Amino acid sequence: MPSGSSYTVSGGTTMTGVAAGDVIEDGDFNNMRTNVNTLMGTAADVTTGTYTASNTFGWGQGGAGVNAASAGGLIYADNATGGFKRLQDDIQAMCAFLGVSVRSGVGSDVADGGGISATTWTNSMLNVQDCWNARFSPASRTGATGNSSTYTSAWANSLTAEATYTFGSEAACRGYFNGGGRIGFSASRAGGSSTTQNTNWTDTLSAMGEALLLHDTGSGSSGTNAGIGFYELTTSYQTIWTKFGSGSYASNFFKLEAKINSTSNPTIITCKATFSDPHAEGSGALGPDGVAGTGDEDYNNDGIDGTITLNGRTSTPDASGSGFSFSAPAVSVGTISGS
Repeated sequence: MPSGSSYTVSGGTTMTGVAAGDVIEDGDFNNMRTNVNTLMGTAADVTTGTYTASNTFGWGQGGAGVNAASAGGLIYADNATGGFKRLQDDIQAMCAFLGVSVRSGVGSDVADGGGISATTWTNSMLNVQDCWNARFSPASRTGATGNSSTYTSAWANSLTAEATYTFGSEAACRGYFNGGGRIGFSASRAGGSSTTQNTNWTDTLSAMGEALLLHDTGSGSSGTNAGIGFYELTTSYQTIWTKFGSGSYASNFFKLEAKINSTSNPTIITCKATFSDPHAEGSGALGPDGVAGTGDEDYNNDGIDGTITLNGRTSTPDASGSGFSFSAPAVSVGTISGS
């Protein structure tokens, strides 16, 4: 039986390394295969509202490409049951998907009639552990605009719009985020008058980049992260990301909120964009009646014009040579409204 170190994965099955001369048993093979199957298989069916990393896994890629070894059976070089080469193939694919370095011996498939070195066996376990710990971080993603909406009227208070991101199934939805997929908005303002108010909105939205929902948090080039991700979503809106203006316009902001259609069977995520402009020019001095809040103070609610564009964005994990496949959700951005 294996006499090496134990390798743990949070929420998975503990694996045991080997030393030269150890006998590898079916259970040792199956412990490693179980973790591979957990990562590549159907996403864990957990209720959203609270994120727990140790029970969040499953990319929906069909599971391990090899069956568990039979009790008391042999570990084969290449066999549908207990075939080490097929397990190696899965580990190589996971490493490619995540951009994880393949350890010594793991990238060279075991040949029929050959032996499995202690180094290769132990490094295979270490690579499984590497992939487990990096499971939300694909080597690369492809960003795309699924749908857009524009607003061309002048406005001075706030604008809002909602967008839906629809997945083909609950499993596809969870698997997308488990694999590092992201959804959200980018926005811009262009044209219109050459005013400092317009310029500040242009600069604010540009600096924000994309405001995105990840599996456990939000993301953007700049702004305030509320620390809420897909797995914390409920059927009520929660703030994900906020980007404020600067200088005299520091009270202006863009906000991303999100909610889900079901905490037990999520297939549709609705995101809400808010462009809020509480800034007003003027000294704030009381008007002729000498009473605050009656509308005659020295304020001019300076407006914004030009074209506001809101893009429904997806950032979908790439295969990166793994053979994996993730489908971006269908995106529909509603009408921007406000005044």
